[in-house]
Amino acid sequence: MNITISIIVPTLHRKTSVLRLLGSLSSELDKKTTEIIIVEQGDNNESTYRKFVANEALSIRYFFLDDHNTAKAKNLGAKHAVGKYYIFYDDDVAVHKDAIKNMINNFQDSHVGAVGGRVITPGQQIEPNRSDVGRLSSWGAFSDGFSSNIRQNIDTLIGCNMGFRADVFRSIQGFDEQFTGAIREDSDLSLRVKRLGYNVIFDPSAVVTHLREPTGGGRKSEGRLAWNFHFFSNETYFFLKHCRKVYFPLFLVMKTEWALRCMFGFGREVSLRSMITPAAGIIDGIQKYRNLQKSYAYWR
Repeated sequence: MNITISIIVPTLHRKTSVLRLLGSLSSELDKKTTEIIIVEQGDNNESTYRKFVANEALSIRYFFLDDHNTAKAKNLGAKHAVGKYYIFYDDDVAVHKDAIKNMINNFQDSHVGAVGGRVITPGQQIEPNRSDVGRLSSWGAFSDGFSSNIRQNIDTLIGCNMGFRADVFRSIQGFDEQFTGAIREDSDLSLRVKRLGYNVIFDPSAVVTHLREPTGGGRKSEGRLAWNFHFFSNETYFFLKHCRKVYFPLFLVMKTEWALRCMFGFGREVSLRSMITPAAGIIDGIQKYRNLQKSYAYWR
């Protein structure tokens, strides 16, 4: 069997969502050239998945990870993948017709190292004319616009719908596992691909619907203060890796509203822990950056 595409799905406490995703994939795959890899971080649902895909004439490879870390889960899937191209889908998306084919077609251009697709989120405004999709400013501000209909070069992909050349992914050692939770590991990898000289492309013909399940997958419902700690830690770490440090005071000001939401709860828990979580996360992010050069060869 000549596998060329590896579809990697990290999942946490979302069995029903994974089954829905597999259902949307069943008519989109060339089953002779595509493999599906599920990396589960919560309850073990392997038997349920295998029963489902048997009925759909699909095959999966299944791995279990005790640690709840999206970057580690994605890297574990990629470690076992054999395709020339890796596609990463969140477990709560549904894949539209020809999304896989349209994404992979971009790699016919040897200058393209990574591709992100269009994301439609029910209940959110669709912005079909955005020409600034996935851009990063010098001071760490991100643009969104992933519902655009305009193909373009971008800075950062969105993690729920993205693909990479396998050799490029491996050459930069995959996702940085110092990113904890499920925040900014996708943007970090995108910029490292660009650093190698490859283009990162947004292709609106590779479409998914992102159903944004309210629970599971590292949502705030799994622990508000833990989510906030990871948020401040990862945002700080990402900024120090990729943005001009002269703007760090501005970066902190930009996070004021998030800090107040964490500290004072706005109807939720207010405690000593909620008060110190933003500062603790920022300090943790600074420490991650200090560890970077001694711990990660790709950054030297």
